[in-house]
Amino acid sequence: MEFDEHGPTSPKNWRDQERDNPGINDPGMGDPGLGNPGMKGSLGDRSEQVPLPNPYAKPAQADWPQGQDGSSDAKSDVLGNPYLSGSSAFLSRRRLWTPFAMGVVALMVFFVSSLVMALAAVLVVHGTISMELLRDPEQLMSVSRSRLGLLIMVVLPQFALVTPAVIAAFLSPTPMLRRLSLVRGHWPLWAWLAAALATPLVGLASSLVVGLFMDESESLKEMSSIFRAHGASGFLIPLALMIGATPAICEEILFRGYIQTRLTAALHPVIGILIASFLFAVFHLDLVHVVAVFPMGVFLGFVSWRSGSLVPAMLGHFVNNVISVIAVVLAPEGETDVLGAPALMISLGIILAGIMGMAATMVAATMYGKPRDPEGPIELSTAPSSTVLNHV
Repeated sequence: MEFDEHGPTSPKNWRDQERDNPGINDPGMGDPGLGNPGMKGSLGDRSEQVPLPNPYAKPAQADWPQGQDGSSDAKSDVLGNPYLSGSSAFLSRRRLWTPFAMGVVALMVFFVSSLVMALAAVLVVHGTISMELLRDPEQLMSVSRSRLGLLIMVVLPQFALVTPAVIAAFLSPTPMLRRLSLVRGHWPLWAWLAAALATPLVGLASSLVVGLFMDESESLKEMSSIFRAHGASGFLIPLALMIGATPAICEEILFRGYIQTRLTAALHPVIGILIASFLFAVFHLDLVHVVAVFPMGVFLGFVSWRSGSLVPAMLGHFVNNVISVIAVVLAPEGETDVLGAPALMISLGIILAGIMGMAATMVAATMYGKPRDPEGPIELSTAPSSTVLNHV
């Protein structure tokens, strides 16, 4: 029964309704008592009582970024929904500025923490801090030759370096491990090991090429001297593990886990990898070291991107650093004969294992699909791609 301001509808009301809606009492048009859905005045019509939302209504205009001429990059789709286009959409969708800001913040934190930890190491080793002590190079070198002093100056600043990236990933709406690419990826374990074996080959080839045009810098000579001093005191294995593991974890999480992941999501993967590798190289400060590590950074960036996981790059970085420390310690100081037994054995081992590892890495990169979006669903499939299977 219908109601109006006068109460229940009367016969006159029905006649009025029939006049306003011809055919309302036609049996083929439905029972007026029950109402014909969508017909004005029937029980099925609720448009005047409960207004329904219009799915095609144009939403209220948002405050979109505007250009210098006052024009906006906001456009509307066929349903009238506003969206951004052009450069505003590009920057808004991926927030391209965040990886660069993260790099600046992380480097500032690293430099400040390095200074603080250097002072702390001096205090721990010498028991006091004075300007005379800080001006004496020999006293400062003695801090680096102390195991505890080296631990303080190397490990703690590395953890400070990665802290901003970890905090940002933790606060991200994307789960932290996925944001940093600390996932299984879609490469099998043998491909991880292959990439780890190939990384020292890239480092060796890069060092040989750079050595043809640039002499070893003083800072690298001092670092080699410190490593030899610790190796001679029986600290070789702990030293190699410390220098191998700490940068492999912290630097990879920052430069390839956070920065590269964001860059490759917003830019072409090649551009993202090159930018992240450049920032990784510049972090090493010393010009010779910067040029030498850039190719290795590109290779590790490719491995991380193609495998969909940061872990293979971590393994490769770790293996490269461990072998580098061992090679420096075993090679006599001032040794120029590259065919000497220790250098020859290490170089041949790197070359043979590296060639096999590089070949297997390229096979894995070809066989095992394309990289997946780290912000998309995680798929842990390790099966070869269908494209390859169709040609087998």
